[in-house]
Amino acid sequence: MMSTLASPATITVTVFGVAALVTLGVGIYWLFNKRARLRDIAEMRAKLDELEPSDPEYGAVRALYTSMVLDAERWGYFAGEAGSGGHASSADHGGSDHVGDAGEGGHAH
Repeated sequence: MMSTLASPATITVTVFGVAALVTLGVGIYWLFNKRARLRDIAEMRAKLDELEPSDPEYGAVRALYTSMVLDAERWGYFAGEAGSGGHASSADHGGSDHVGDAGEGGHAH
């Protein structure tokens, strides 16, 4: 019995099986994490659109949204979605949100 479990072929198959399961688990986690992050970015974008630049929490929300978009771009969450009308359009708002309209009192959306 012990000679069967300790054979090099059994050990190799076991190692490759564990590596495959770990890879599959990480892939599934990344996929669900990507969807959750894109959903969170969309929610943060909606919150940012609701706020005026004069609101006290505007700066914090904008900083968090910008950080989330930068992280998503770094991890490639927007890759491949540019032509599909997905969340890639939300990344385009990163540099142009209410720039210069602090004294104008309105949104240009």
